[in-house]
Amino acid sequence: ILMKLTMKKTLLAATIAAMAMTGTANAAMTNSASGDSSLILSVLDFTTGVSATFDLGFSKSTFNQAANNSWDITSGNYASAWSSFSSAANLANTQWAVLALDSAGAASGAQSIFTTVASTWTNVSNSALGGMQVTFDKYINGNNALGTHVSAADGGSFATSSSGLSYAGDGGAYGSNGKIANNGGDTNALFGTNMNVWNIVRNGTNNITNSTATKLSVAGFNPYFSMSNNGALTYTAVATPVPEADNYAMLLAGLGLMGFIARRRMSV
Repeated sequence: ILMKLTMKKTLLAATIAAMAMTGTANAAMTNSASGDSSLILSVLDFTTGVSATFDLGFSKSTFNQAANNSWDITSGNYASAWSSFSSAANLANTQWAVLALDSAGAASGAQSIFTTVASTWTNVSNSALGGMQVTFDKYINGNNALGTHVSAADGGSFATSSSGLSYAGDGGAYGSNGKIANNGGDTNALFGTNMNVWNIVRNGTNNITNSTATKLSVAGFNPYFSMSNNGALTYTAVATPVPEADNYAMLLAGLGLMGFIARRRMSV
């Protein structure tokens, strides 16, 4: 009986440990080496040397690029990281970016980056594309040990310039000038700036060949991310239709008719 109880306790402990390991793995952000990284928001203030990182709850492949979306970075598992960052940063100087990456494989089209760009993306070689992802993975891996990424899905983390590779401004990780490994276009912008999104894809198998950068287009509209200094992040993939002039005219005529009828009833 004692042996059975001991075996049951050992099995229970092993099960709990396995569940804990599974929960931690699911909570952590996935990096580009997985072939399908998490969609990540980074906010960075070089002037005070602070950054914050948020898992937006999608992977590169599961994020619907053709549908509107929004996030409140001030709430839930994001709240503590945003509070620490907004208290320490100069929000007027803060830059932000959204990225998801895939560095698995060496065939044409295998490696890619989905990212915001404030200006026209400048092509980089296939070799540089791979290097960008390696450095960004160091940043992701560093932040997985911080904040709520450790225990909760869709978490957030806060880092300072003394935090090493988990700080977005580190030259060996995200990039000391706000560009991934100093390559490509300006992937960062200030709060209040709309940023289009680009798909940058490995082109061919030759490492010196330039990758292909394509601005995302959905039904002739260029989707964009936008973020305000109050922690609201939005993705607009479908343009809000603007009523044409004749629709405005019909609306005004209808309102005028309703007013006329109301006055007639009052007079009667």
